[in-house]
Amino acid sequence: MIVMDRKKYKQLRVVVTLFVGAIVALAVIGNSYPLSIAGVLTGIVFMALVRVKAKIRTDEREATIQEKAARMTYAIFAPVIGIAAFLLLLPSKSGISVFSKGEWLYVESLGMVFAYLTLFLIAIYAISYHFLNRKYGGGGDEE
Repeated sequence: MIVMDRKKYKQLRVVVTLFVGAIVALAVIGNSYPLSIAGVLTGIVFMALVRVKAKIRTDEREATIQEKAARMTYAIFAPVIGIAAFLLLLPSKSGISVFSKGEWLYVESLGMVFAYLTLFLIAIYAISYHFLNRKYGGGGDEE
């Protein structure tokens, strides 16, 4: 197993991205779309194999930053997409909605998609919180 720090992994990822980008650019210029698809798939497979074979070290500081970034992302994204769903689902016939002109027929469907995504995000959060709480000792049996 190869031990690699985050910096080396990011550098390798940049090199592979540049290589795949060059292959795709050459394939598009030469009208060889199968070559571009093969280049992208090869890059994905290569990075997946590197990720599986290499042990990427992370220090405690980086793990804390990742945890806080994920928490902040959830705390921002869930309410924003929920509010967007609510605004898009306001009744358009009553004139309340910003999109009450009638030419925005797809907006209600988009609001429904946002609403389902919000519910899905909240459900994933609740399930993962329950699982991790039990895994790391907060089983709720303390009475």
